[in-house]
Amino acid sequence: MEKNKKDTTQQAEMEAMQAAQAENRTEDAEDTEPEDLVLRFSKPYKFGGVEYTEVDLSGLEDVTAGVLENVGKITAKKNPGMNPALQEMSLTFCTYLAQRVAKLPLEFFTGLPAKEAIKLKALVTNFLYGGDGED
Repeated sequence: MEKNKKDTTQQAEMEAMQAAQAENRTEDAEDTEPEDLVLRFSKPYKFGGVEYTEVDLSGLEDVTAGVLENVGKITAKKNPGMNPALQEMSLTFCTYLAQRVAKLPLEFFTGLPAKEAIKLKALVTNFLYGGDGED
């Protein structure tokens, strides 16, 4: 009888552990959902006769070290006094990188309203440094 009690207790503990592990897996799956790499504008933005409400920057997922290096060289030429260790946090770097991944003219990004430009910078730097891409 003592053995049956022990077996029942062990089985209950095992079931509780399995339930906890299943719950953790569900939470982990929710945490690993893909980042939203779409820059949504507060107000429609007109460029080249077209009205934009958002820009898809999901191409950031495919950026290579070579692309970062090329954009870094451009940024260094545009801002020669900038600390190279911080260049990927600059608006210049973010606009050039966004231009490459969105395949839009650079003027599209340099013409953004200030608030939208800062949102762009936050999205790109958060992506590069492992943030969630949200405000």
